[in-house]
Amino acid sequence: MGMKMDEMHKQAAFWRQRVVKWAVQAVQLLLVVAVLSVLVDYWRAPVAPVQAAFTAFQTEKQPAPVSLAQLSQERTLVLYFWGSWCGICRHTSPVIQRLHEDGVPVLGVALRSGSRQEVRDYLQQHHWTFDTLNDEHGDWSQAWQVKVTPTIVLVQQGKVIHSTTGLASYWGLKLRVALADA
Repeated sequence: MGMKMDEMHKQAAFWRQRVVKWAVQAVQLLLVVAVLSVLVDYWRAPVAPVQAAFTAFQTEKQPAPVSLAQLSQERTLVLYFWGSWCGICRHTSPVIQRLHEDGVPVLGVALRSGSRQEVRDYLQQHHWTFDTLNDEHGDWSQAWQVKVTPTIVLVQQGKVIHSTTGLASYWGLKLRVALADA
């Protein structure tokens, strides 16, 4: 009986060590992924043109010319570079739509996604109602040095305060906007 208990204690200690080892490896992996994510975002970060804050433009929903400074005056603006041809954007756009529905100011930039009517049809087909600027020939995206879609830029009072690329979660973006607005 004593031998059996001793064996059970050894086995329990073995599994405890194994679980601790797996937990340490999981934490190390998460740290590596986090560092790589930050580095990739830094490398892919867009660069706002010199007069971007005050350059007037028209969007699908703004008949009068507006600027990023105006759109981001009171709350942080989510500037969202996307494309109808972008596979990852199909997963990120619903997140952006949800932020828009929550009252977060959003301006989408439809990069080389077709004519104005094609972009309208695409947005309507997917039930996305966030305001959009049609960047039919990629001039806006090129001026911002956008390297990848989707690219999400947080703009406050006309100034870029944060950017990220690729997949983004609702809660991750919501938290970033809330921290920026605090």
